[in-house]
Amino acid sequence: MTLAAEPNLLPWEPLYSTTRADIQGVPQPEVTVYGVAYVWAENLAAQNNSGLALLRVGDTNLPLWSRSLLKPFQLMVLYPTLKQAYPTLTRTHFALLMASHQGDPEQLKLLKEVMAVGQLSEAELHCPACACIRGRNPQNESTLHHPCSGKHLAHLLYLKARHLPLENYLHRDQEPYHLLRELLCYLLYVDELPESVDGCGMPNLGLSAVELAQLYHALVLPVSRDMIRQCPDELTEILTHWDDIAALMQEYPELIGGTGRLDSRLMLGEGCHQPLPPLIAKEGAEGLLCLGTGPTERHAGGLGILIKLSGGYNAGQLEVMAHYIFQALGLSASEPGEAKPQAATPMTETVFHFAVQGVQAEV
Repeated sequence: MTLAAEPNLLPWEPLYSTTRADIQGVPQPEVTVYGVAYVWAENLAAQNNSGLALLRVGDTNLPLWSRSLLKPFQLMVLYPTLKQAYPTLTRTHFALLMASHQGDPEQLKLLKEVMAVGQLSEAELHCPACACIRGRNPQNESTLHHPCSGKHLAHLLYLKARHLPLENYLHRDQEPYHLLRELLCYLLYVDELPESVDGCGMPNLGLSAVELAQLYHALVLPVSRDMIRQCPDELTEILTHWDDIAALMQEYPELIGGTGRLDSRLMLGEGCHQPLPPLIAKEGAEGLLCLGTGPTERHAGGLGILIKLSGGYNAGQLEVMAHYIFQALGLSASEPGEAKPQAATPMTETVFHFAVQGVQAEV
């Protein structure tokens, strides 16, 4: 399993286009957004975790670098050790350890509390120094402001609790990365996964859109006894804490991303039908968004959703995609194509180049 290297093997297909009307009101193409999108619904009547692809745009089987979408699983392999070794860490602290934080005051306060609990200094962090995502004042650049600093602190805490050296914590042969690879290979029924290095310096893995959507769907549901009973011995304690990871995301959505961030707003239920089904969402670098839901009104087995933009991170484009897919799946408070108040001749129009199963695309 390899990532695409040749241009003609790239997985992207058009997701949606915007048009802008000329002075006579004739629409002219302006922007077309490309990427990969996948929606998976579990089939409760089937066995072996099978389901139905409600949407498949692009090559959804080609591995993508998972970037920060790995964070819930990275915390999962550390979680039992951290809970035992650092009993004063609260659930808010643990939520920050898998966040892609933006330097909100509450987020930075919690990170400093984590450092105090573990008697760690900022000098021990090997993620790049950067400014807060919000504001980006170069005078405030630090490693703690990096959106992955919580994940790095979690790994340092783990190694310290296990009496292992801290200075080489980013090396791929360290114990946490071995456990992570073993966990994901077990969950996905594969022998190996492509490896790279994330922008923060930590090892990263290649997972397909199908695999990511199914992992997030599984994560939002209670762990099965068979999953624990059949796993390798070194994963047993890790999987007994499976349910806690999604619960942390649902309890503290504003910490996972931050004020105004799309993943936080989706978990808070913005624009969605109420009551909201169990739902987790996580953004990743370079235009990634992954979601998992529990049972919904239309899909009793729950859903897994993956969106990847070919052009990298663009909050507005991700939001357009997420809200249209939510509408098509019956999760949104509005229906696909629902009319909105507008001028007699709209200046712009959005045209989607795909259809979620059971919903016609606007073409």
